[in-house]
This record gives sequence, C-alpha cells and structure tokens, in this order.
Amino acid sequence: MQPIPEPKAARSSGLFLRWLMLLCVLAVGLAVGAAAGYRHARQSAAATDTVVVTAEQVAAQDAAIRQSQAESRFLRAQLDTADGEISVERAARQELELQLRSAQDELGRVRDRLAFFEQLLPPGPEGAVDIRGAEIQREGQGLKYRVLLMRSGRSETPFTGMLRFQAAGVLKGETVSVDLAPMQLKADTPADPGAVPAAGGGPLALQFDQYQRSEGVLELPQGFVPETVTISVLEGSTVRASRNIKLEF
Repeated sequence: MQPIPEPKAARSSGLFLRWLMLLCVLAVGLAVGAAAGYRHARQSAAATDTVVVTAEQVAAQDAAIRQSQAESRFLRAQLDTADGEISVERAARQELELQLRSAQDELGRVRDRLAFFEQLLPPGPEGAVDIRGAEIQREGQGLKYRVLLMRSGRSETPFTGMLRFQAAGVLKGETVSVDLAPMQLKADTPADPGAVPAAGGGPLALQFDQYQRSEGVLELPQGFVPETVTISVLEGSTVRASRNIKLEF
C-alpha cells in the first residue's frame, strides 16, 4: 500500500511558518542586540563625560572663592569710604561758596557806602588824603579804633605815610598827652583791591592807592584816663589829615 502524498498546499504552508519563525527570531535578536548596543553606548558616553575632582582641587576652588569674596568686600569698603569723602568735600565746597557769596555781598555794601560818603564829602585837591571816618571806643584795657582813609583822584604812585594816635587825658592827677601804640591791628582796602600794606614799615605804616580801612586796639598806659584822641595821617613829618575824637565812658 503506497503512502498517501502530502498535499502541496500543506507543504507550502509549513515552509512559510518555518521562515516566519526564523524571521521573528532574527528580529528579536536584532532588537536585543540594538538595545544592548545603545545601553553600552550610553554607559561609555557617561563614563567619557565624567570629570573626577580631587579633594585638593576642591580645596583650591574654595580658597579662590573666599579670596574673591574678600577682595569684593575690600573694594566695597573702599567705595563706601570714597563716597563719604566726596560727601564731605561737597558739603565743604557748598559752605565755601556760601561764605564767598556773603563776602562778595559785604564787599558790595562797603563799596556802596564808600561811594555814598564820597558824594557827601567833597574831595580835596588831587592826591589829598582825608580821614573819611573814625570811631574809637573803650575795650578792656585798651581803645578799639576804626579809621577809614580816602585819597582824592588817582595817582601813578601810592600814598605812603604813617597813622598816628595821640591821646590827652589824666595820669596820676596830671593832664598829659601820650602817643598810643596798637596792641592789635587789622588793615585792608575793601574798595581798592590794588592797595597793599607797607612792607617793613611797622604796624602804623600806610600805603594805599585810593582807600584804606584800619582797625585795631590801642594800648593805654597803666592808670591813664584818656579824654580825647587825635588821629593824624603823616607823610614824612607833614600832617596830611587830622581828626580829634572826644571820648565818652
């Protein structure tokens, strides 16, 4: 009895299933291999990017950071100090500006008064020296004085002379006349900045072009009671101007 031959369609179906299983096995193998390769590649990349830092390097970085912070604090302190100095200098400058404006205003007022007095008092001959104002009052053990001098017109050379104070009064029951010397002296020329004090001429020396104001304190002899003071402007031995002031105490 001869075997019954397997149908051709059945053989073809079995062959197809075997090939299909083989392809599935290959696909699974390829997927597993790809996954393993990807994992290995990631591990390799991670190992390549990893930087190993030693304890010494960490300590050096910490020290550098602390040094940078200390320098930053030092610079901040210097900046604060500079800001404070700038504020002080700004305040000082503003104070000086106020003082300068006040001095300029006072100078303007003095010039206005001098111009007014000049109009009231007719000037003398060209170059003549006048005592335009004089004031004397008691101050402690001395006499405080203020004298304003003016020279008429303009001259190519300044006036050079002396300012003398002579007092008449009572000393030890007798009427006497004495020369008074200044204990303190302040001389300036508010209306004529070009005038300067005489050099080496003593405290009573005069040298000015047009105006000069002299202030100071005259020393009184011990026990002397002054009644009048005569102020004289001398040029050499010649009296160019004089004024007598009666004292009231």
